[in-house]
Amino acid sequence: MAAQSKTVLEITRQTISTVVALVAIAVVILLVTVGLYQRAAISKQTETFTLPVNTSKVTLQLEYMVNDFYAGRVETLQANDLSFEQPGKILAMFVDEGTAVNKGDAIAQQDTLILEANRSQTMASLERIAAQVQLAQLTEARRKKLFEQGHSNEQQYDEARLNTQTLQAQYKEIEAALKTIDVNIEKSTLYAPFDGIVGQRFVDVGGVLNAGTPVVNLMETGVQLARISMPAMRVALLNAEQNYEIAYGDKKISAKIYSVRPDVNSQTRTQDVLFKLDTETPIAIGELVELQFANSRKENGYWMPTEALVEGTKGLWTVFAVGDDNVVVRRSVEIIHAETSRVFVRANLGANNQVVTNGTHRIVPGQKVAPTNERSK
Repeated sequence: MAAQSKTVLEITRQTISTVVALVAIAVVILLVTVGLYQRAAISKQTETFTLPVNTSKVTLQLEYMVNDFYAGRVETLQANDLSFEQPGKILAMFVDEGTAVNKGDAIAQQDTLILEANRSQTMASLERIAAQVQLAQLTEARRKKLFEQGHSNEQQYDEARLNTQTLQAQYKEIEAALKTIDVNIEKSTLYAPFDGIVGQRFVDVGGVLNAGTPVVNLMETGVQLARISMPAMRVALLNAEQNYEIAYGDKKISAKIYSVRPDVNSQTRTQDVLFKLDTETPIAIGELVELQFANSRKENGYWMPTEALVEGTKGLWTVFAVGDDNVVVRRSVEIIHAETSRVFVRANLGANNQVVTNGTHRIVPGQKVAPTNERSK
């Protein structure tokens, strides 16, 4: 009986093992079948669906144009620190900072009391010498008459004649001194040498100045210049007859070359070029302006939007190119020149090609896409 029970138990165990094995095989077959079905479904979906992407058509260029910018400052044709030619005390100031003046307008005046006193003293000396000259001339005439009549010797006549000449020379000397005082009195008033606007005022009433001490800074109005420094090679390409555009903020101002300095700055290795600005609205002196030049550079490459760039490995840049079969291919590029919204790159894209401009994170090399919104560059 025990042997029979043992036999039945072994048969049951074998049956259960067989069933488990069959179930496991069935599960494996089911999983394989489901996987193959899903792969087939995905493959079929991939074949039937192409991702739409925005592309830009790029064309091989043999050169590219870049804009070179050179900054400069606005200045006047004439600007000068005005000063008196002689020392003295400031009696009056007729202008302040920002005052517009015309040529010949009074700027400041010195105290002339000492000069007026010297003039009175010199005038009195001149009158005294004039009287002495008159007396000497009368004496000379008498001596001459007596000498001709033989009542006087030649020595006395020569003394009278030479005394007259000496006094006449003294008269001219004092007369010149009087004119010098008059000139100094006239120069005690400082006048504007040209039409302009007063910049900085250096002194006030009551100050005592030495000769040459600045009183005010005067800047000429009317003609405005832009001083721009640029390399000598660029200066050699300038045309004196050509009109150039100088940017002042958002404004474009027409300008022509006024003059070119012949020397090169030893530190910056640049030459200064003065451009005469054609503007009705004056620009503040010292404001920054900018001159722009279009410059052609020989280099084979492609212009493309900045958003077409995809960061590659080791700091390199790549793009997703789309060929005639609409299959995406990754191409390495080298950036030659970059601007705000586009770049010029060196790449092996062929004569004509398209690059994906956005949504590059959604595609992989080898994927088939549907190019849309094509733009020509």
